[in-house]
Amino acid sequence: MAQIIPAILVDSLDAFQERLAALPGAKLFSIDIMNGTFVEPTTFADAHAVAAQGTQAQFELDLMVSDPLPIIEAWNVLPNTVRAIVQAELDVDVRDLLRTIRGMNLEAGLALLPSTRVSNIEHLLNETDMILVRGNDPGYSGRAYLPEMTDKILELRAFDPHLFINVDIGVNEITIPELVSAGATHLSVNSAIFSDPNPTEAFKRLQTLAKMS
Repeated sequence: MAQIIPAILVDSLDAFQERLAALPGAKLFSIDIMNGTFVEPTTFADAHAVAAQGTQAQFELDLMVSDPLPIIEAWNVLPNTVRAIVQAELDVDVRDLLRTIRGMNLEAGLALLPSTRVSNIEHLLNETDMILVRGNDPGYSGRAYLPEMTDKILELRAFDPHLFINVDIGVNEITIPELVSAGATHLSVNSAIFSDPNPTEAFKRLQTLAKMS
């Protein structure tokens, strides 16, 4: 059984609002944040504009940026923000960054590129509340899941039976059973929800599948 987290990857406030409105039953959204540093694209990530909307939904920040701390600080003024996920491959002291995030009363997540081995981040697992396995290289939505990432999920699950493991990129009706069976507890979904003609029904359908798998 796993939780479906709708992922918002947009370039404007209007599009952000449309995503929220499409899923009135969703309690948590993952916000894909890019600014052209860690990955090429840029996305909408104006915390003050979102705060003005008065939404009750909670947010996790999926930060595909080279310097995530200022963005986390901006979003942390929103009580809705509950988790910040940073890349394991950053050219900073990642352990210190994770501890700083936890010191802000946020859950700290660590994302792994497909090329990053679990052995490279084992020393950081005690500093994290969640590991995010990238199903493919990040940057653009709609990329297919790389089957070899399932071995990474299995390795993480074997290392810690209680670890929260999230997967994003390529999560859909075809891949969800395999991901849950391997040990994923959370699944971030963008295209399989918002590219559907009826996002609300797509979300419900994926939720049911994730609970039954």
